[in-house]
Amino acid sequence: MSAVERKTCFPDTPLQGQNGSTFISLTSDPLRDTPAVLKACTLKQGIDGPHWFFLTDDKVQMDLVWGRIGQIVPNPGQHSSLLIVGDAANRRWSKIRPATPAAAIAQRLQLLAMPVAGR
Repeated sequence: MSAVERKTCFPDTPLQGQNGSTFISLTSDPLRDTPAVLKACTLKQGIDGPHWFFLTDDKVQMDLVWGRIGQIVPNPGQHSSLLIVGDAANRRWSKIRPATPAAAIAQRLQLLAMPVAGR
């Protein structure tokens, strides 16, 4: 389990004893980030596991994905490092700035992991 995964296992929530998080990273440079390149990067960083997905495709497809989340940029060097977190089942999403302290990110994730009132 990676350090990030350890930090997202919340001891005081229904996620205790399990990792309910899935991390999805979208390439900002699909011309260079082939599946093999992304795999090598994950192994180098020690973040390869069942809850991690590093996605790439051709530029047209990636532009569609980036556009759906409002993150289109003219070139890869201008990409956003914005963290978008959410509870897909309950359609709750939050955007977190890259300089946000880890404790604040963990708190936001804990709030998203809480049951939705009335559901």
